[in-house]
Amino acid sequence: MNSRTLNGLPSGRSFRTSRAQATNLFAELKANDFLENLEPDDFSIRAAHFLSELNVIHAFREGNGRTQLTFFAMLAENAGHPLDLEKLDPDVVLNAMIESFEDDEKELVRVVMGLIA
Repeated sequence: MNSRTLNGLPSGRSFRTSRAQATNLFAELKANDFLENLEPDDFSIRAAHFLSELNVIHAFREGNGRTQLTFFAMLAENAGHPLDLEKLDPDVVLNAMIESFEDDEKELVRVVMGLIA
């Protein structure tokens, strides 16, 4: 499958999954050294943007959030910014992801910063 569209978001917008989108996003992550060797502020900004873009790709019909969190935890650990998942509030993360889908990543940056601080 090269692409698909998922409807029914709270904002009325749709996810559009594309293999090319995913390929480009992960190539960008690799070109940015998987976000390694960044100060916490810069890591939080770049990681929030990556998560926002990964969420738009919405690769699976079910389990995207759990998959993204698992991948992000591994990415953060390898980048030198391990997550404290005890601080994770699912409702806050969900709202931040919805806002990021509407092109406002500020709250998602705050969420990431709070998980690594």
